[in-house]
Amino acid sequence: MTRKPTSSDHIVDEKFEPWERNGRMPLPVVWVAVALAIWGTGTLLTTSGGAPETAVEAAVQQDRPVDAPDSGAALFAANCATCHQPNGSGVRLAVPPLRGSEFPAQGPELVANVLLRGIDGPIRVDGHDYDGHMPSFSAAFGDAEIAELASYVAATFGDRDDGVDTATVADLRARAVGQGTWSGGEALAAAYPGLPPQPAFSSASVTPVSADVSALIFEGRDDVWACASCHGDLGQGVENTPRLSGLSADYIAKQLRDFQTGTRANEHMSFVAKGLTEADIAGLGAYYAGLSVPSTAAPILGGDLKRGETLALVGDWDLGVPACFSCHGPSGFGVAPNFPALSAQQAPYTASQLAAWAGGHRANSPLSLMDQISKGLSTDDRRAVADYLASLPAVPAGSTGAVAKEGDGHDL
Repeated sequence: MTRKPTSSDHIVDEKFEPWERNGRMPLPVVWVAVALAIWGTGTLLTTSGGAPETAVEAAVQQDRPVDAPDSGAALFAANCATCHQPNGSGVRLAVPPLRGSEFPAQGPELVANVLLRGIDGPIRVDGHDYDGHMPSFSAAFGDAEIAELASYVAATFGDRDDGVDTATVADLRARAVGQGTWSGGEALAAAYPGLPPQPAFSSASVTPVSADVSALIFEGRDDVWACASCHGDLGQGVENTPRLSGLSADYIAKQLRDFQTGTRANEHMSFVAKGLTEADIAGLGAYYAGLSVPSTAAPILGGDLKRGETLALVGDWDLGVPACFSCHGPSGFGVAPNFPALSAQQAPYTASQLAAWAGGHRANSPLSLMDQISKGLSTDDRRAVADYLASLPAVPAGSTGAVAKEGDGHDL
């Protein structure tokens, strides 16, 4: 690296002689430098067994030991605490607790199996039933990371002192190929007989709906387009079309009324909303709020996920930006009726809405909070937080009402 010249470089010492600047380095100094260079090169090649790049690759690819200090705790804090909470308490009626749960108490192998395959369906934990949906971490984590995390969870919340090693996780991973997610607690109880009785698994994920509302969703009516033609059969959304599944009924109703009156601008949705009656709006809100379907969202904007996680969990007060979850609830599951769910929302949609708030193209927030928050975010920040929210699991059915709180809110 070239050092920038400073003013002192131009100050000539009063004892300086012209020939001193170009004088040769003494030979003993040269010999010492050459000897050190040869010794250093030989040592590097000896310890690496080859070129320096080979040594670096080996160091990066080497598995960390299962008992590496705080490795499991760090993985839990970064990947699990947003849903299960840092103390393992979960979210009332939405996310099952780990502390006091019979599942970690069964041992780290069970925990590793759930991490590898995920779980989808009803599950009973500590006497309470939950509509479980946990994604698989198989693609995100290697065998060593699964072993570290499973061992930590079992030890911390299940009081188990037996860890699971990398070889066992590799075997579990091989056996999980093609198995899909665990079908609720019932499937886990069949594999681990020590668990308490679990609720029966049902693959039904669509709530009952009247014939009129069903026709609106899947067929349309007169000049009103079918909701499913844009939002998907189960309201999953795609790209810049939002996910509706899991949003609260009141929030959906408010947005439809805002489209009707022009308070919220969107040419297509305004056209559709003006053809709806109050009964239609109530029926559509109830339908989508009752859906519990897996996420189809993904972080596709190239955003910095760590930065997005920081904005969601902590915010950035230097920018005047509070944590997303401080208003939108734990894990971004939403707080009815004014704070919509953010988890599993399509990343392009979230980023576009943040840009709309910042640019003044959307202004239907009662407190205008999102206007100021979005203006504080750079384009890179919007992509980062949108991608992070898209990586979170979907909202369990009914959870948006379960974590409701009083007071006016704002929308996204």
